[in-house]
Amino acid sequence: MTQDNDINALQLRRSELFAAIAKSLFETKDIAPDSNNPFHKAKYASLSAHLNYIKPIFAKNGLGILQFPTSASDSFWSGAERKNIGAIGVQTIIIHKNGESIEQSCVVPIDTDTTGQQAGALLTYLRRYALASVAGVATEDDDAEFDRQVKSVAPKPYVAPKPVAQAPVQSAPSFSEPASGDIDPSIPVPFGNNKGTPIGELQGNDLAYWATKWEPRPYEKTGRVTAKDAKLKATAVALYNNSQGPQQEPETSDEVPF
Repeated sequence: MTQDNDINALQLRRSELFAAIAKSLFETKDIAPDSNNPFHKAKYASLSAHLNYIKPIFAKNGLGILQFPTSASDSFWSGAERKNIGAIGVQTIIIHKNGESIEQSCVVPIDTDTTGQQAGALLTYLRRYALASVAGVATEDDDAEFDRQVKSVAPKPYVAPKPVAQAPVQSAPSFSEPASGDIDPSIPVPFGNNKGTPIGELQGNDLAYWATKWEPRPYEKTGRVTAKDAKLKATAVALYNNSQGPQQEPETSDEVPF
């Protein structure tokens, strides 16, 4: 009899949990975007917007939402070499005032050179998408949807900014500004902490260095700057000038460029 009572009590608690979740989902609506992603030029609803909107509705129905960082690891064979990869993610738990709960985790792979700051931004990104899933809501002009669209639609030709007239310096190498079709954000930077990273993925001070401080040197045998270095410089300048537009808003901690 005691076992039957325990089963009945568990079923009752689960029923109360699901009833509270269903009631909360009935009250939620899509969340209006409150932030801009300067990398994609798209609007999105920040983590703060999700929490401020969802928590009161769930709390009113006796529910709370907990989120914890989580991680995983895996390995794969590449030829004769075994490589290890890592993954980070978020565990989301919905708890009810009667003590019952339901939980789920989501993890994504990361590179071995991922910094703590990059991992934190990714966790913030995953938190807001987990919250949106839990609450059954969507955000207009979602930056992830924008990323999907730009990968499936041919980009518009990039228009290079007009060069600023400067007094000629004989000791400095000279090269012609490439046409807009020669701007290539996929060119990897040749040295430094970001060596091998496409110039189009750099932001902030990293991009500013290649645009404002680095100057391509002429090749020793020809005395001319190589086409690749010229294109790298022009691309860096174009991307940097574009990022300094008058409508540019400061990045927040949960702005992830994908």
